[in-house]
Amino acid sequence: MARTKQADYRRSNRRTTLGIPDSDAAGRAARAVLAAPDAAGRQAAGQRLLDLLAAGTGIPTPELVVPDAQQPHRRSGGRIIYSLQGDYRRRQPSPADPAVARGGRPIGRIRVLHRTPARGAVVRPSAFLHTLLHEFCHHHDAEALGLMRSFHTAGFYARLRHLRGQIDGALDDRGTPGAPAPRPLRGGPAHRRSPRRPPPRPRPLRGRPARRAPGPMEQLVLPFLDRLWSIIRGR
Repeated sequence: MARTKQADYRRSNRRTTLGIPDSDAAGRAARAVLAAPDAAGRQAAGQRLLDLLAAGTGIPTPELVVPDAQQPHRRSGGRIIYSLQGDYRRRQPSPADPAVARGGRPIGRIRVLHRTPARGAVVRPSAFLHTLLHEFCHHHDAEALGLMRSFHTAGFYARLRHLRGQIDGALDDRGTPGAPAPRPLRGGPAHRRSPRRPPPRPRPLRGRPARRAPGPMEQLVLPFLDRLWSIIRGR
């Protein structure tokens, strides 16, 4: 790993938080993303969320592109082994104004695909929002931390969890009108809670069967048999 890569890797690992000053506003924008019905709606709502996150963290706003297309993917043996949910690219700065790219376009560009790789179905709202926040963290690495390369370090995922946790808190108990309440964003696909099961019965130790307590009749007979056996052995 080159010296610049090592420095970026270590700096990425040291930073574990990504705070936003107004999580309620970000939560409202995130609910609009979850409720967007199509690619154009997701792009408009997602851009508003990115505007809030960028303004709250003091960095330039990235451009969001949501193609109404299937995720690029690779197959092997008839199975999908790789798919691209989204990506982040930092454009070359304009010589006249380093804050923007050529033609006045934003420096950062985030792309999130609208459809799944195999069947071309619409990506679930929670998965779309998760990918959008993931790519924003890459943009934040470049603009706020000054990283030339945004690695998937432990620090990167800690920042992503911190950002999602703040938006999760704003989403809790505040569903979009006319739509079911959104599920918390925990690791992309929503987790389902398994029904509670009764605790397992204790099992006897392996090797010998468990001994049961002697019954009333055995308590009377066993001492007599022990005495008789002692007499026989004493002969």
